[in-house]
Amino acid sequence: IGVPLAVVDKRRPLPNQAEAVNIIGDVEGKRCVVIDDIVDTGGTMVEAAHILKKSGAKEVLGVATHGILSGPAVERITKSDFSHFIVTNTIYHPDEFYGYKIKVISVARLIAESIKRIALSESVSELFR
Repeated sequence: IGVPLAVVDKRRPLPNQAEAVNIIGDVEGKRCVVIDDIVDTGGTMVEAAHILKKSGAKEVLGVATHGILSGPAVERITKSDFSHFIVTNTIYHPDEFYGYKIKVISVARLIAESIKRIALSESVSELFR
């Protein structure tokens, strides 16, 4: 997509525990996006946002495909350094569950179009080009 890349180095000292320990790349004065496939308790992503801000990032946005958001996740994200946090609606939660920082994007049309294309033996990969 033509933008610089930085990587947050994550370590797992114990099972089900992760910590962001280092940033590889320059984030000073930049708008950063932290992307993950699943956010459960939010600890790792919130820690990544914190280390990015501490390293000089101007803004940090969080994005996760599947928002399990168990336990303290919503409170953690709400109190975190994320300016916004985006999840899809692949896992249902009522609207009032999310808090003001978490935005939900529907994937219903994408899934419906994928099903239609499969049924008609058309290309699904075309949807992602």
